[in-house]
Amino acid sequence: MTSSLALETPRPPFPLQEKLDGLRDRRRAVIYMHDNPDPDALAAAWGLSHLFVHELGVSVTLAHGGIVGRAQNRAMVENLGISLTPVEMVKLEPTDLIAMVDSQPETGNNSLPAGHRIDVVIDHHPPRAESQRAPWCDIRADLGATSTIIFEYLRDRKITVDAPLATAFFFALRTETRDLGREATESEREAYLLLVPSVDHALLYRMNHPKVSRAHFAALDRALRSAQVHGELVAINLGALGYPDLVAEIADLMLSYEQAKYVLCVGRFRGLAYASLRTEASESRAGTIMRSIVGSEGAAGGHGTMAGARLFAKVRSANALDEAFTMLVGRLGHLLGQDTSKPDWLLASRI
Repeated sequence: MTSSLALETPRPPFPLQEKLDGLRDRRRAVIYMHDNPDPDALAAAWGLSHLFVHELGVSVTLAHGGIVGRAQNRAMVENLGISLTPVEMVKLEPTDLIAMVDSQPETGNNSLPAGHRIDVVIDHHPPRAESQRAPWCDIRADLGATSTIIFEYLRDRKITVDAPLATAFFFALRTETRDLGREATESEREAYLLLVPSVDHALLYRMNHPKVSRAHFAALDRALRSAQVHGELVAINLGALGYPDLVAEIADLMLSYEQAKYVLCVGRFRGLAYASLRTEASESRAGTIMRSIVGSEGAAGGHGTMAGARLFAKVRSANALDEAFTMLVGRLGHLLGQDTSKPDWLLASRI
């Protein structure tokens, strides 16, 4: 048996010392994540706060819009004791150090006011031009997780990663790359192995296997009964959502259907329509597809095999959501060369 090793192109060292030196006059850091943050955003923000406290001696606020709704994400925050502040409670000051992780300015998926000054942008999604206005801009779209970048910073500065933070990083890498099986690079594999000895596995178990509410099973029932099959595309209209990232949760689950290469899940939360797209690794262009089908009618982003979007227009009724769902499914079907006018249903009996 023979094996091959894919060699990655060496990246010039990031000038971390220089970037830190440019921020030593600040008193407080406000770190923004994308709205409804996932484990990668949470771990990256928490890890960056450790860097700022250790190197700059500042106080740190972790700010987010939306809610932490998914059961695993809530379990992560609660079990690790990550302190979060809703953006509505954050008053930005002229002297604040403003950072953003796992997102970028003007993408529509975070709550930093449009056009606002920003000092630090760290992300692993495709770069946006607006991010370049940050003096510290470290965007590595070739990586599988933003947490990988932050972990590298802490190693560079020889900052101790204790058990809770190691568990947060490890959980982020597991969920973001599906145990290194999706879009993971040698950097993720190295971080994964380095973190294992410090992980609190009892905490990790509670985060991986959280208790879920009756509403979770009700949503799963709706998903199964409403799932349309259009060849290799599975489309689901979830209706009203208990939390926005339920569309991502269901899309992840439905991709396991043997016929599915693409899964589009749509739902509404507080008058807004949310969509999530998942693709097989062999069809790894989810971000491009989502931006194409949403166009100028919403904010969309993603990479590789997963993407998300939010439509700008208010969606205040089931009928309005049906129209948005039909529009997105039709555009996706056209892009894939798939007729979506006569759906098959995943379940033969939908009673």
